[in-house]
Amino acid sequence: MGDTQRPMLVLKTGEAAIDLLNPTPGQVNVDDMLHNLSRIPRWCGAGKLSVLQHLMLVSLSLHGAGESRVTVLAGLTHDLHEYATGDIPAPLLTGLMYDDGVALHRVTDMQRHIQVAIQARLGIDLTGADMYAVQRADEQARQWDTADLYTIDLLELSTSARAIALDTADQVIAKYRRGLKQLGVEI
Repeated sequence: MGDTQRPMLVLKTGEAAIDLLNPTPGQVNVDDMLHNLSRIPRWCGAGKLSVLQHLMLVSLSLHGAGESRVTVLAGLTHDLHEYATGDIPAPLLTGLMYDDGVALHRVTDMQRHIQVAIQARLGIDLTGADMYAVQRADEQARQWDTADLYTIDLLELSTSARAIALDTADQVIAKYRRGLKQLGVEI
């Protein structure tokens, strides 16, 4: 099926709409994005954290490890596309792969296109150079996501990270906005 024959998918969030197959920076509503991410649970609802809390924890981990501003920003923004697609855990993405991998590629291409539109909307240009550090921090955040946040080893989770994990959605949104601003991203 060619591009002209496939249906156009449009996600309506509040007053904004984003074309999931052909997203543009102008379609990205930052308020709706942060609202959605603060309420989308990780791991298809099995995790204890929202996607926005996860992004904050990844960036805190990178900052604590002394990573560059660009790497911390990559950690803070690496899953923003999930405001439109939801959190699709890696095992589920793997399960979507057909013999030829077409289904997986369609999903990951859609995620990538949405991520590119968001980054353009926010005025940030990230490359793959810092993604290894982000992947390591992402693994650490996954461990935090499945832990009991009240009893986890204090050496593993800083006071700031614990606060983010226990914050309300509105508190996390406010902290996320401040984090972007501190990294030079105006929204």
